[in-house]
Amino acid sequence: MADETPRKGNFSALVGHTNGLTKPASLAAAAVTSKPGGGGGSKKLVIKNFRDRPKLPDNYTQDTWQKLHEAVKAIQSSTSIRYNLEELYQAVENLCSHKVSPTLYKQLRQVCEDHVQAQILQFREYPFIVS
Repeated sequence: MADETPRKGNFSALVGHTNGLTKPASLAAAAVTSKPGGGGGSKKLVIKNFRDRPKLPDNYTQDTWQKLHEAVKAIQSSTSIRYNLEELYQAVENLCSHKVSPTLYKQLRQVCEDHVQAQILQFREYPFIVS
């Protein structure tokens, strides 16, 4: 046990070894002259706010509502949707970001209520047999 060689605790002793690779002179000089913490030539990053939110086209709200209304009706009647779900999602997101969400909510709620009312009537007319 006395013949064991002492082990090195970390890899800091390997810093000088490059495994046969050489650094370009500019990188080697920068590594030697740089201050700890990278204080020498740091640059500031300035983030500017967006000036104005892009405006929606005049008929965007009406066109988007027609797409959504058609899609909801297709879902309610179990038929295929003409539009991509991602496109519909982005359309709703655009309307909500432009503060049209209360109107959109009212319109969607009305379409859903109309559908439920139509379905309830069909079940009310069905003759249930109670035994």
